[in-house]
Order: sequence, then C-alpha cells, then structure tokens
Amino acid sequence: MGCKKYPENKLWFKKPEQVFKGGKITSYKINGVDRMQYFRDLYKNFPYNWYGHSVEDIFELPFEHGAGSEDLKTEYGEGSFRFSETKREVEISFTPVNSAYGAENIFVGEISWKVMKLTKTGQLKLQGKYNFKLYEIEFN
Repeated sequence: MGCKKYPENKLWFKKPEQVFKGGKITSYKINGVDRMQYFRDLYKNFPYNWYGHSVEDIFELPFEHGAGSEDLKTEYGEGSFRFSETKREVEISFTPVNSAYGAENIFVGEISWKVMKLTKTGQLKLQGKYNFKLYEIEFN
C-alpha cells in the first residue's frame, strides 16, 4: 500500500511529493473546453498585469515547487501545494498577486484536486470539481 497508482498512467510512487517540482501549465480545461486563451486575455489587463504592462502569455511563467516543500510560487502569485494522506489528491491554496483588486484565482478556490497522472519527469495532471464544473489542469 506504500505506492500509489493514478488513473492515466501506470507508474507508482512512494513519495509523489518529491516527484512534482512545478513547471508551466500546458493545459487548462473547464468541462472539456480549453480555457487557456481566456486566461491569456485576462492577464493582458489590470488587475492581472501586475507589472503595469501586458503579460503576453501567462502560461509561459513557470510555477516553482521544491521537492518536499508545500510552497507553490510564480511571478503572479503564491500559495501552498499539499498531497493528501492517500497521495491521490492535492490541496492547492493560491492567491494571485493582485487579488485585492479582483484578480481571478486560476485554481478556483480551495478544492481537492484528484491526481489523474504523475510521471517520473514531473508531469502532473489534476482534475477538480467546483460549482458544478469540471476543471482539468496539466503541468509540464
């Protein structure tokens, strides 16, 4: 029971928290529909463009997550990233830099994300339900 298996791959990890090291979001879907362009467009305007100028592609800015750490950081926000006791779910608490001005949280709030895929190279695919919508996020 020490190893875990995820629905979309056959690899098993005793300590998956040491495998995921962050990276870029390469896929973001809501109810199966790609929403990456929606977030790219948001970050071209205030309050998302915290630099005071347009951010061309928000998904080119990587997330940092150290092995064994619970910190999740990027240039546009920070928070925490924790595997559940079963290692099959992840809790993400994230706050965008300009959340006080209404910046939308890309992780839609504090929900439990089901780990669908985790590879030894750190590719991570998560799935979560919030307000009757199915969210899918993939990091590479």
